[in-house]
Amino acid sequence: MIGRGRDLSEEREKLVVPVRVTAEQRLDVYLWNHLNWKSRTRLQSLIRIGRVLVNGERTKPARRVRAGDTVTLVLSPGAGVPRYDAIPLEVLYEDPWLVAVNKPPGLLVHPVGRHVYDTLINHLHHRYRGQVGEDGEPLVPRLCHRIDRDTTGVLVAAKEAWTHKEVQAAFERRLVAKEYLALAVGPYPADRSTLTVPIGEGRSLETCLEHVSLKESRTAVRVLARFEGHTLLACVPHTGRQNQIRVHLAAAGHPIAGDERYGGGKAQAGFPGRYLLHSRFLEFYHPRLKCAIEVTAPLPPDFQELLGRLPPPAAP
Repeated sequence: MIGRGRDLSEEREKLVVPVRVTAEQRLDVYLWNHLNWKSRTRLQSLIRIGRVLVNGERTKPARRVRAGDTVTLVLSPGAGVPRYDAIPLEVLYEDPWLVAVNKPPGLLVHPVGRHVYDTLINHLHHRYRGQVGEDGEPLVPRLCHRIDRDTTGVLVAAKEAWTHKEVQAAFERRLVAKEYLALAVGPYPADRSTLTVPIGEGRSLETCLEHVSLKESRTAVRVLARFEGHTLLACVPHTGRQNQIRVHLAAAGHPIAGDERYGGGKAQAGFPGRYLLHSRFLEFYHPRLKCAIEVTAPLPPDFQELLGRLPPPAAP
């Protein structure tokens, strides 16, 4: 179970992780398995600089932890007490092993940089703190996949380790059906199309398309509605490249509205102050229930309200 404690001598906020293992395990491996929002390299660095304590003592990444040890991760010197009640979670699906929520815009899914507490995984930890599963073990939510800060919609987390491993593997092997809604700039030409531009890593459209290591990418696109100056699209990514839908639509000359990074420009007056991409639908195999689970997320209110205000396309 992951909890929070306070070290009064140093006035620091801490994330306290009581070790619950039946066999010895390296400290960095244990933390990486339990806090999958941190990279293993980052965790090793935190251990070396003394931001991770075992039974109150500084140690090394290779230390073997055992049942009964207490591991303390010091997250943010001088941080105030975090608040979890600012963003209520909209639960779309829940059972003893999994939960799916409708992620709101502007919310990071896991801690990054100075964003330590104000993330979706923190809210999930708070929601299930003190609860135990059918096996008597504490519920520790783990993200099965990720979506970007300004992308809204379905996000799935597991409450226990085995289900997390199985569902996360399904995402990594592209065995999960997905559909996103995107408001694209301009009149998208075809009612249906498939975008196959190879994509590499990069912080701009040019660097993504000109990277030395381009990877095969495929996104199916279907027009849902046409407006003056914009088109509402349903996008199904068949590969999982970083920012794939955003890059593919931008490369096709129809970037997502408000997507400054990939050419969509700043949000227009009256538009939400972000790019408009929504994870509407997921279908995946549930390893415990042994059946397919479908989860659908309604559009956020500001996106839905905007669609109701957009004028129809001009007559030819």
